[in-house]
This record gives sequence, structure tokens and C-alpha cells, in this order.
Amino acid sequence: MVPVGNVAASDLTDMIQRTIELMAFPPSASEATTYAEVIALPRVAVARPPEEDLLKAGFVPYDCHRNCAEQVANDPKASSRHVVGWLPYGEDLVLHSVAEIAGRWLCLTPQFWPAPSRFDFIPDPHIEWRDGHDGLSKIAFRHGHEVPVALRKNPHRHIRMRDEFLAMVEAGMSALEARDAVAKTTECASEEL
Repeated sequence: MVPVGNVAASDLTDMIQRTIELMAFPPSASEATTYAEVIALPRVAVARPPEEDLLKAGFVPYDCHRNCAEQVANDPKASSRHVVGWLPYGEDLVLHSVAEIAGRWLCLTPQFWPAPSRFDFIPDPHIEWRDGHDGLSKIAFRHGHEVPVALRKNPHRHIRMRDEFLAMVEAGMSALEARDAVAKTTECASEEL
């Protein structure tokens, strides 16, 4: 997969490593219960404007919650609504924010990688934002519990993927090559099941 625009190799490496680590958190009964609840919620179709338009408007790559909050705060017509929920990604659900603007569902977040211009999104009416301990950040909660960055159908697979990725990088493979190799191995394993 080819990155979009002029993205520094160090930025890609950092993003890949951070994402793999974020997805390898320990499994819990709470995650499994929340996954079952969320997967049953209704979905909406969301459009993604062209990357260059999003960047020109000042939206920040991979900062969806901030982008949507700023859209609402800076909308002179007050026709924008920040909606938090879940982006289906394979069998996982990634915490994501989109904006509903005058009845249109839009993703305002530029991506480093080519992304579909339309995708399904699961609005989650049970998520609320609370102030972080630092007084500056916001933390997503659902039914009184902090929500993780993602809900995984198979958490142990992500832990194995992280371990394989780290071993490949330690053996001298670039983060991009290791990510692609781990993804290919996971696809093959899924096809055998």
C-alpha cells in the first residue's frame, strides 16, 4: 500500500509501531460484552471528502475527535454535530469520530494511506466525553467505563501480531515491511480456519 502525499518515513514508522502496540492490549470480559453490544447497533454510511480538501481546511491526520470537535466549535451556522462511535475495520471496531453536517455524515480526518471515499460507521449513543486528569484532554466513557481505542473480536490475534512484528523489526526488517508481512501471515491463517 502506498502512502498518500509526502509523508516522512519516520512518521509512518511511528504510526505503524504505535498502532500495533495500541491494538495489543490485554483482553477483558468487558471488551467482549461491549463488542457484542456495539456490533448490533445500526450503521450509517459516511462520506470522506478528498484528502487535499481536508488538509487545506486545516484538519489533522489521525485526530478525528479533535477535528470533529473543532468543526462543531467553528461552524457559524451551527449545523454540525460531533458523533462518536465505531469504525468497522475487518472484524475489529475502532473508536472514531465523524461529523453530521446539515444531515450529511462526513469523515473529516485525513489519512496517510489511501482510504475509501465511503464507509460504514456505527454511531454509539452510549459514549460520553469526560475531562481528562490534565484538564486539557477528553476521555471517552461508555456506561461509566473508559473505552479502549478499539474493540477486537480476537484480541489474542493482535497480541501475536505485535510479537511477530517486533521480532521482524528486531531482525532488521523495516516497520512497513514487517507490518505487511504480519498482515499477510494473518490473512493466510484466517483463510485456513
